[in-house]
Amino acid sequence: RRTSSRIAPAPQKRISPAPMLFAMRPASKLPQRVGIARAVRVLSTSARPVPSCVGVSPRGDITSEDVVAAQAAWSNAITGITKVYQEGGDFVAAAGYCAGELYGYGHSNVLFKPTRATNNPFRPTGEDAMAYFVGAEAMKNDKFKGEDGGFAINGGQGWSEVVFRNHQIDCNGNTAIAMGDYLFTNATTGDVGRVEYTFGYKKNDDGKMRIFLHHSSMPYEPAAAAPANDSVEEALSMWAESIAKQEDALARFKIGGMSKP
Repeated sequence: RRTSSRIAPAPQKRISPAPMLFAMRPASKLPQRVGIARAVRVLSTSARPVPSCVGVSPRGDITSEDVVAAQAAWSNAITGITKVYQEGGDFVAAAGYCAGELYGYGHSNVLFKPTRATNNPFRPTGEDAMAYFVGAEAMKNDKFKGEDGGFAINGGQGWSEVVFRNHQIDCNGNTAIAMGDYLFTNATTGDVGRVEYTFGYKKNDDGKMRIFLHHSSMPYEPAAAAPANDSVEEALSMWAESIAKQEDALARFKIGGMSKP
């Protein structure tokens, strides 16, 4: 009797989706397990200074879900760096890890215009970006002294929450662009600030999508409009007429306590 040499495959063990801090809120407000974007490759968290900051690796073209996942990782990076700083840890190393996961330095050109940059508004290198996020003093970079106080640690006050609000996301194969505003909650005062952004993402050679464009700015606040010249002249004319009438009335009142007809 002939027997088959085929061996039945061993039963596959089902692997549950890994948890991820997917939204831009404190973890205490989220369920314990949240579904992740289909394209995220979850790595071991044992060696990560900021465990909730994981770069997104799309399996195909970048999708809107991938962009939202990347934004969640960015939010977690900011609050995670704050946590390391507040606990007295190596927040510079934490920021370096997050920058490597999220920004395309070393993989492509990066067009970065930070919110609080003044004398040096554009940051084309990883070193320039690090000075912005952790401060010129921490990076021992005199070029940015007096300008960079460390955005990721909010000059020492920290951030407790970052919420992205996308106006629109446009996906184009291996790139995607998102525009909107995000809300930053000061970890010390509880104050909330609003900033407007444009983020561009590009899929790099290692399969991860990273930021290649980041433009951030405060909302425009128009100055009080100066009065037009005609309005000024009209106001001066009315003022002169009023003074003349008051003088005339005062002169009449002085004659016998009553005005002449």
